[in-house]
Amino acid sequence: MKNVIILTHGWTGSSVFAALLSKAGYWCGDNTFKKVDYDTYENLRLVELNNQLLKELDYTGNREHEILSSEVLDELARKASTIDLTPYREFLNECQQHKPWIWKDPRLALTIRIWAKLLPLDEVAFIVLTRDDEQAWITSNLRRHIQSYAFTRNYNGAITNSIKKFLNENHQEFIEFKFEDLQLTPEKTVEELNQLLDLRLTLDDLKSVYKFPLYKKTRGLKDKLTAWLIYLKNYRSRYDISNL
Repeated sequence: MKNVIILTHGWTGSSVFAALLSKAGYWCGDNTFKKVDYDTYENLRLVELNNQLLKELDYTGNREHEILSSEVLDELARKASTIDLTPYREFLNECQQHKPWIWKDPRLALTIRIWAKLLPLDEVAFIVLTRDDEQAWITSNLRRHIQSYAFTRNYNGAITNSIKKFLNENHQEFIEFKFEDLQLTPEKTVEELNQLLDLRLTLDDLKSVYKFPLYKKTRGLKDKLTAWLIYLKNYRSRYDISNL
């Protein structure tokens, strides 16, 4: 079984995908990063090291509120030659003792080019995970990450494009899912995961980790209206009205 790295822009249901793969024996770490209301299934040490790596690379941007540019990624990759990668190599060696493992952390959109210098890429299956832009925008604002719909669309698109560029440049095959694939066509999506990774996951496995109804999107009209109210109340202090 290959290890798995999920590359995503965030708010994409990646925790559900990771939880599902953990059912098949993928190692998420001794400890995972837990939010107030759910487990992200992100290896806590990976999150810590990604934060440390960005600090060592002098990244001063706001990854959740700035459009990712190729210039930023090129600069981070250039600076990587000046830092000691020993702790990152040691972490990878630890993961290799627990194969198959799964990594997922939105910060990887910024750091995967550095990790690639250490990773045995031929032992990794890459999943590019996105989400319907409107669903992502609703979720973001409901969680008080205030942003315009235009920003959400451009932000998500820029990250997804940069991820695919990295994979293509490194001659890595990948499979792409939207979170809505798992929600609306769960049987088909689970089977595609099984075929990609040679697994035997079932719909019952999905139901055990995803507590919301299947065959429908998470966010409905009520959520959309609430998100608009939250955004309209807050946008003046963060975004220009032209983004509406």
